[in-house]
Amino acid sequence: MAPSLRPLARPRPPGMLLGALLLLPVLGPVPGVWCFSELFFIKEPQDITVTRKDPVVLDCQAHGEVPIKVTWLKNGAKVSENKRIQFLSNGSLYISEVEGKRGEQSDEGFYQCLAMNKHGAILSQKAHLTLSRAGWK
Repeated sequence: MAPSLRPLARPRPPGMLLGALLLLPVLGPVPGVWCFSELFFIKEPQDITVTRKDPVVLDCQAHGEVPIKVTWLKNGAKVSENKRIQFLSNGSLYISEVEGKRGEQSDEGFYQCLAMNKHGAILSQKAHLTLSRAGWK
């Protein structure tokens, strides 16, 4: 008679381990058990086409252990706040009047948000902000 081949451990449905880890904060610290907090995006910026002088919001919302610091990049360089460009409390980027005229500073480009906490950092997908050429003189 052939020996019985049985798994040593009972298979668990996917997500069961994650569910157990999410309960750890409720149960409190358990000696010998390490708890971790992932950092992930709830919303990432999306490609958008706007008309010059229009307002625009590029979404970025990250979830993980707080505090989470969000920084914005345009074409790989850090974006600074000014009277037109503001970082919203939820992590999104607000431009009150999109600029983009020949010979002037343009807001057109590829934007990404960088979210960081004490456990690490994540970089969003690139979002292309394009200016509509309609109505340009």
